[in-house]
Amino acid sequence: MKHEEHLVRQICRTLDRGTREIDPSIAERLRATRERALQHQAIATVASLAIVGAGGTAAWHGGHDPENHPLRTLFAILALILGVSLAYYWNGFNQASENEEIDSALLADELPPHAYLDRGFQAWLEKRSSAGE
Repeated sequence: MKHEEHLVRQICRTLDRGTREIDPSIAERLRATRERALQHQAIATVASLAIVGAGGTAAWHGGHDPENHPLRTLFAILALILGVSLAYYWNGFNQASENEEIDSALLADELPPHAYLDRGFQAWLEKRSSAGE
């Protein structure tokens, strides 16, 4: 926590030094813009308090809140399930295609399939590939 406070103080000092070098007309425009932003924030805060006071708590008592509608949650869950299912299907399809290519290569080769299972053959292949033949 102390490190964060120290960092904040350093940033404030750097910004303060930078504001001394700003042109006075730019500084005045920034001040006016800041005041307008603070006024808009105050208006928005008052408006949101008025909404809560006038019935914003209705969602807790069975009122309509479009952001927490049960159908919205249901559609989100269905979309998630659909997405996961499609990804699973697509992955299986790609895996089947890869297996098909391997099977085709094995069947088209001159060696019988049991030769690939022989450990001596595997060692011979590794030795041959490392020798650069």
